[in-house]
Amino acid sequence: MIMRCTHCRLNFKKEQMIEEKGNFFCCKGCQSVYRILNENDLSEFYEKLGNVSLNPVNLNQESRNYDEFIHKNKEGLSEIYLMIHGIECAACIWLNEKILIKQKGILELDINHLTHKARIVFDENSITLKQILTLIQSIGYKASAYDPTKAQKKADMTKREFYSKLVVAIACVMNIMWVAVAKYAGFFSGMQSDIKDILNFAEFILCSPVLFYTGSSFYKSAFLAAKHKSLNMDTLVISGATLAFLYSIWAMFSRLGEVYFDSVAMIICFVFIGKYLEVFSKKRALDTIDGLNDFLQNEILVYDGEKFSPKEVQKVAVGDLILLKSGDKILIDGICEKGEASVDTSSLNGENEPKLIQKGDELNSACIVLDGSVEYLATKLYTDSKLSQIIKLLEFAHSKKAKLESLVSQISAYFSRTILSLALLCFCFWFFFKHASVESSLINAISVLIIACPCALALATPVSNLIALSRALKQSILFKSSSVIEDLSKCDIAVFDKTGVLTQSKLNIKEFYLNPHLNINELYNFVKLSNHPLSKNVALFLEQKGAKDENLDFKELSNIQARGLKAYLNGILFLGGSSQFLEEHHIQSKEFENSHFIFAKGGEILAFFEFQSVLRKGAKELVAYLKEKKIRTMILSGDNNLAVQKIANELGINEFKASCLPEDKMQMIENLSQKHKVLFVGDGVNDALALNYAAVSITLKEGSDLAIESSDILLLKNDLDSLQKALSLSKNTYKIIKQNLALSIIYNALTIPLAFLGLINPLIAALSMSLSSIMVILNALRIKE
Repeated sequence: MIMRCTHCRLNFKKEQMIEEKGNFFCCKGCQSVYRILNENDLSEFYEKLGNVSLNPVNLNQESRNYDEFIHKNKEGLSEIYLMIHGIECAACIWLNEKILIKQKGILELDINHLTHKARIVFDENSITLKQILTLIQSIGYKASAYDPTKAQKKADMTKREFYSKLVVAIACVMNIMWVAVAKYAGFFSGMQSDIKDILNFAEFILCSPVLFYTGSSFYKSAFLAAKHKSLNMDTLVISGATLAFLYSIWAMFSRLGEVYFDSVAMIICFVFIGKYLEVFSKKRALDTIDGLNDFLQNEILVYDGEKFSPKEVQKVAVGDLILLKSGDKILIDGICEKGEASVDTSSLNGENEPKLIQKGDELNSACIVLDGSVEYLATKLYTDSKLSQIIKLLEFAHSKKAKLESLVSQISAYFSRTILSLALLCFCFWFFFKHASVESSLINAISVLIIACPCALALATPVSNLIALSRALKQSILFKSSSVIEDLSKCDIAVFDKTGVLTQSKLNIKEFYLNPHLNINELYNFVKLSNHPLSKNVALFLEQKGAKDENLDFKELSNIQARGLKAYLNGILFLGGSSQFLEEHHIQSKEFENSHFIFAKGGEILAFFEFQSVLRKGAKELVAYLKEKKIRTMILSGDNNLAVQKIANELGINEFKASCLPEDKMQMIENLSQKHKVLFVGDGVNDALALNYAAVSITLKEGSDLAIESSDILLLKNDLDSLQKALSLSKNTYKIIKQNLALSIIYNALTIPLAFLGLINPLIAALSMSLSSIMVILNALRIKE
């Protein structure tokens, strides 16, 4: 007698089972887990599990020592990242969360639903890592420390495996189609039997690697679906292909029918293309952040009691004195103790103008020192720095980005179950009611499977996406995943960062004044003494005016960071900087609304330059397009309120929020995502979190590395015309996809009854199936931006 295990839901012989209070278990492991769940009032797990079955529990797994992967946070608590193996569904994640968070000593727990990567913060005085690993093992799962190197290798191996399978499939199908053309020609004009036999055998040789090597993914997927007592599209694909393959072998050797090796190869190849596209989106979800940690793995100069010497950033303690020089990246947060520096904070707040850091000012990580030198005290550990916090949030941001299921996935289970049932019913109808032979009944059933085999249905989305990706690339628009196209078409709110997105990164000169007595060569050589962005803009402007580089001997150079520049030439004082800086030297100037640079020589103002943010090309047209399509538009920026309001008014955008930190942008996007499909466009490190929490995220080519990593779409032309084209392309593509799905469904509705009634043989079914695929491809070719 066959019994089902109460825990893992697998079937075993009754004599092999362990009985306890009316329940039957296949092993002591499953029995132990069942007891643990009931003792902890977690029997709800089995309701959440539904029809999913599990692997039998192995309690004899060896546990490794992963103490080297444990890190201490600022509170002195232990933190580790684990990969939990054996998770089958959402119920498994729910169980691990419930069991772990109940344990004394485990204070924080996050499990990524996509990658099954867990972050655990625990108190080693209450619970050890070994106890945590044993606890996870006791409920039927296994955990190991997260190793980015191994994860990357696994992702690369998967990519290589899929690529090799795709190459084999395409190569074989291209050759098998040449053979098929000759056969079809011979079918209508006549062909000698021995030549036909040779062509049949050639098709058999070419088809076999496609079915059993490339198609191994479908066999595995269908097996897992059957194990969990469900059906999917892969079940239908591999059932039809396998039956057609077996029948074709019989027909080839018996010489009593036609073979359909070409149809088998085409079905597997075309559907595998869709699977291949999925690999890239999954790989991207694995280790987006690991490269960012490399940015932080640097040595910094720390005072050791005698001098500043290099020290690994992970070993820096709170209270250590750190030296920063021009060009250094700030890796740890702290408070300035000595010196002055001009710091580029655009990566955190998006502002163009550098920030002046003086004694007592706060320094945040992820910023860069432009000019000057400071000594500062570390107030946080490396793991608690501003950038490190962003990285940790990004670790779990991908699981928040919920992609819509495609229409094919939604109907696949019902479609597969219906077609398999129809094929079986067709066989029974002809064999039992029409008293046809087994061969004839089988041929009719195979005709139903072949003609209904979802080649057109499976091609509807991937072929349209491939053509859309190609069209986009010609317009310098890079979609990182084909699934983004559908999501972009459904976005109903567009949120923009200001600096670098709606406006150009560089400031333009709005107004300038050059005194007739000004020597522009002197001014040019003077401003080149500073690395300040405004000074560089002035130098570029003077170059265009014909200024030349001269070897002028400036004396007593003083670069007052984020305020101005001071030097003497031939005993005459040269000053350049803000109006406030000149007033400190008793020189009065006009008031400026925007960023500005004033030059004075010998106490007389000889030149000034006022700068303004310039709208990026296509910004106004894009906002008008969004309004036309009834897509709500807003701005989230780290700039001050006045600067943001000015750009919003210029573009006619009513909703905006200024002075946003990265966490503020993330929270706003997350809140909007509860009711809307959000498109977010950003370009800086400060936008990375928001980019990950949006349904679709876009950045420009000149955006930060982190923004490019976190985005779904990259605009290679650095203009907003490309974004408008991407939106138009996505909407057009989604419309074509729906048309293709409708075409394939109508095709099945019309042809399946004909095959069921025996009016279509497998050869005509294969030709008809190919025709439906050609219709889908031709319709997809209509896609345009």
